[in-house]
Amino acid sequence: MDLIDKSRFAEVSSALGKEHFGMLVGLLSSSYQEERARLVSAASNHDSKALHEAAHTIKGMAANMAAAKLAEEARRLEGYDGAFDDEITARIAELDKTADDTVAAMKAELGLI
Repeated sequence: MDLIDKSRFAEVSSALGKEHFGMLVGLLSSSYQEERARLVSAASNHDSKALHEAAHTIKGMAANMAAAKLAEEARRLEGYDGAFDDEITARIAELDKTADDTVAAMKAELGLI
């Protein structure tokens, strides 16, 4: 799966304007970090409900920004029912990498890097 849905990305970028959409792409990273903190806290506290809610928020943010792979990984994490051990830590780390790669790909697509 591609990091971004390029046709949807182009559509949103065109509708909002490249400069405005670039600003939103910049905000995606900080918004992700806020929800990531909630994921880590939920995992530490073995709180399935909080984990679900944070993953759901990330999924929505990503889907709205045409971040296809990030939305899909967050969707899978949203339904996580495994142990709160190394597996959940690894999944959060994978999500982190995807978020970073996605923001970089979006900036490149907009010609911002």
